[in-house]
Amino acid sequence: MPWIQGRMATLVVVVIAMAAGASPARAEDGDVALANLAACYTEGVDAIGAGRTDAGRAIWSGCFADDFSFAMGFGAAFSMSCPGEKCTFPAEMSPLARRVALARGTYDRSGYVATSHHITTLGIERTGADSARVKGHLQAWHVRKDGATVLGLGTWEVRARLTPAGWRIVDEKLDSPIRVVMPKAE
Repeated sequence: MPWIQGRMATLVVVVIAMAAGASPARAEDGDVALANLAACYTEGVDAIGAGRTDAGRAIWSGCFADDFSFAMGFGAAFSMSCPGEKCTFPAEMSPLARRVALARGTYDRSGYVATSHHITTLGIERTGADSARVKGHLQAWHVRKDGATVLGLGTWEVRARLTPAGWRIVDEKLDSPIRVVMPKAE
């Protein structure tokens, strides 16, 4: 029970910090700061999903290291790793510009007009004094122009490094193989 109480306290601190406008990646060194990487990611991706791409990019600049890599998998439909041979973006693009372009392009191609991303059941593992792994279950709601909602389910896992600016994501792996389409409610 103490473990659950500790995690609940962490959740409360995360929620309070976000409500107070604290920068998720600049929270104190520890599990709260690592958990806040998930909050930073979801806030940024939902800003991009709402058409506020510059705001999403600004939020994500506080989540991701300058040299991060990412891998996305959406079942048999699509996968990409950047950098890597499956990366379709120019090498001269920054990792952040690539990740923002991937999100924005996905939303545009799919006709999404609103999104709501949720990362739950976070597991935090310290892998060194200045490194950690954060993993959670992903629920991503995407509303299309036609009113239908696409629910994506999967996992979000990152490796993080403590930098002078705080904890930053150095490697992101998003795997969302399950899609459920719900027609517009009448």
